Parts: sequence; structure tokens; C-alpha cells
Amino acid sequence: MGNYYYGTKSTIDWIFGHYFYDKTHYTWLADCFYPYGQSNPKSSNPLLIYQDLYQPWKDNDEFDKFLAGNRLNLVKGVMSKERDRIVSAEQGEALRELCNTVCTTFFYPIVYRVEISRIPVHRRQRAGSAAHGSSEYLIPDLTEGEFDVMLLDFEEDPDFRKIVKSAILKDGYLDSYEVTEILERRRSVGI
Repeated sequence: MGNYYYGTKSTIDWIFGHYFYDKTHYTWLADCFYPYGQSNPKSSNPLLIYQDLYQPWKDNDEFDKFLAGNRLNLVKGVMSKERDRIVSAEQGEALRELCNTVCTTFFYPIVYRVEISRIPVHRRQRAGSAAHGSSEYLIPDLTEGEFDVMLLDFEEDPDFRKIVKSAILKDGYLDSYEVTEILERRRSVGI
């Protein structure tokens, strides 16, 4: 049995990594899904992050503070990818707009499971709360062959199935232009 680490992300975060960032994901991983009794703060607890994403997703709460913070972090990530020339300025502008307007459907939480021994030590960063005793790593360049997606049981939305489930299950293919078009149609009007 492997030594698994876990991280929780919104599906829009996964979508950006998969379709726009060369299937590479900036990911924080804790040494268990629920690090109860450890020194991990709430921001480093995959179960609590899952809850913080799930409730506003389920309630379709476009004004939730946690989702607002997630949107802001996504914008920062896009800006970083623009600086690194992974996305063009034009594409970056479109992605930043989507970060701020895409509907809550695409904030469904998913969990990454990583066998940590498969990640070379030099790629496991101790930053943020990890530098102060939290049991976690930052992997800024986690590739899709290095993790499993768990808790992906949302079936009701056809665009979600087309963009997320079909790609993870490898039974469909879209390119970044098709994904952008779908997400642009799925903007929230109240934001």
C-alpha cells in the first residue's frame, strides 16, 4: 500500500490545469484526507476545503466568501501562467474573465490522491504553513499521470460531464477553444 497525500481543488482549477496549462497542476497536498489532531491549519485540511467548496456549490451560492477567494486565487494563477508564457495575453484575459464569472457548477470539489513516493523529493516544497510544521507539500508542477481524481460523482450537468468527466475518464476529447466557448456560455449573471 502506498503512502498517499491528498489535496482538494475546485473543478474549474482542474479544468485550467488540464486544458490550458499543459495538464500541469499547482497543488497543495496533506499527508491524509482529514489531518485531525495534526498541526495542519484549516487551509491545509483537504476535508475542510472540500466542505468549503461543496456547500456553496450545492447551494449555488455565487456570493460565498470562500468561492470569492478561490476565484481570486485562480486569477493570480492565470497571471502567473501569462508571465511564464504558458498562456498568451489574449487567452489570459479570457481566463481571468472566466475566473470571475463562471457559474458555481464548475466549483464542484474534487480530491487528488498522490502516492508521494512517486514525486521526487526536489519537487516537494515546504512553504507557507508547511514551513511551520504543517504536514503538507506544495507540488507546483503536478502532472496528470501523478495523481488520481477522487469523489467525482456529479452527473447532472451535461457541460460538466463533457468538460470534466469525459477527460478524466478518457472517453472524450475537447480542445481549449471548445472548453472556453462552453464556459463562456455558463457565466453567472449575478456576479
